[in-house]
Amino acid sequence: MYILVASMLSLILFIVGLYGVMTSNIGIKMLISIEILINSAILNLVIIAIYYASVQPIVMALMGIGIGAVESVIGLSLLSATFRRFGKIAISLLKEIRW
Repeated sequence: MYILVASMLSLILFIVGLYGVMTSNIGIKMLISIEILINSAILNLVIIAIYYASVQPIVMALMGIGIGAVESVIGLSLLSATFRRFGKIAISLLKEIRW
């Protein structure tokens, strides 16, 4: 029963994250929505690990946590560079940055 509830929670988190990514032009909101998507995938991996009593999905979940951390650092650095250059944070301004 708890596996069904957890999988429904994961589905709801995925839908909320997907909606946030698709409707947002603000950088921080989009970054948070991507984090919600990653966390819903991690929750799904933990559910699979509990259901099948296996360790491999837990290892994949740990790798997903690492990928989420790297994504946050890169995203925040891009958004801070955009803010320093233009004074506002918008995804459309990312293509204006020249390295």
